[in-house]
Amino acid sequence: MSNNSQDTRERIGVRNTHNIVSIIFLSLVALLALSFSIMLLIKNASLKREEEAVKSELDALNSEGYYTTTEAERLVETAKHEAEIETTNSIKEMIQSKLEAGEGTTSTIRSLFPDQMVVASSGRYYFFPILDSIEHHGFTESDFEVGDDGFLEYVGEDSSIHVKKGIDVSRFQGKIDWEKVAAAGIDFAFIRVGLRGTTEGKILVDDYFETNIKGATENGIDVGVYFYSQALNEAEALDEIQLVLDSIEPYDVKYPVVIDVESADSDNARTVDMTSDQYETVVKTFCDTVRSAGYIPMVYGNVKSFTLLMDAKDVDDYGIWIAYYGTPLYYPYHFDVWQFTSSGRVDGIDGSVDLDICITDY
Repeated sequence: MSNNSQDTRERIGVRNTHNIVSIIFLSLVALLALSFSIMLLIKNASLKREEEAVKSELDALNSEGYYTTTEAERLVETAKHEAEIETTNSIKEMIQSKLEAGEGTTSTIRSLFPDQMVVASSGRYYFFPILDSIEHHGFTESDFEVGDDGFLEYVGEDSSIHVKKGIDVSRFQGKIDWEKVAAAGIDFAFIRVGLRGTTEGKILVDDYFETNIKGATENGIDVGVYFYSQALNEAEALDEIQLVLDSIEPYDVKYPVVIDVESADSDNARTVDMTSDQYETVVKTFCDTVRSAGYIPMVYGNVKSFTLLMDAKDVDDYGIWIAYYGTPLYYPYHFDVWQFTSSGRVDGIDGSVDLDICITDY
């Protein structure tokens, strides 16, 4: 009987122990669940606060004129589009204004490309970058103005610039009264020695060469000479310069001996298919021979000559005589002589004559 009672008590004790363990386990589970719930509540509250903070910051940015990346990109594209329209309208208005004021098409186009030389030829426009590798003349638009005698005067601030007045003549001026020309204040004259025909290529001496060079030198006018070249190669260039050297040998030529390089306005011209390299070969042959003979070599041409026919940097070793009518000079590089008009008037010459200024002391 006593053994049975003891067993019963043991079973009851074990059962009670199991109940206590279960209660403790369930309590721990409940505690962990509660803790997790509290953590979730805290995390949720924290996220909510962060969301509210971000929203508040965005509201503040928007209220102060700031934008999201997408909004900013959209605004940039809109601004670019509006700027393009404004720029286009501005250019159109400028072009219209210049054309209405009487400026030519070429002049108007040139004003739109200040960093390039624009050349019109055969119905096309050509664009040449202005190079820093070639010395620039440095004159401003206001450095020259036309004086009462029709000559350009230097009115800039560089005291080292001394301008001399000159003309260039050929048989087209006919008989010249050189005494009156000298009295009119002409310092120098370029006399044409001769030319080569543009089609057949025959070399001709200018009819008035001897009369003009004698008349100029006898009246105290310093002279240079030029030859209108249509040479195709080195051999023809040598023929031309030999004629020039033979012709000027008796005279005191203080100014340069010049090769005149221009494109003939004819589809039948013998030079019509010449390349820049061929033109430059002719010029270098002529000028190097002039230098070897003890004279000063020079190249005459217009803007087209020093862009389409030759590369300016490839003939930069010689004197430059630029032909450009009007001011300011549309040629950025250094020069020695500027032929600024073909319709000048000088006492002693009937009709028009080319007028030149020289800024180099020969």
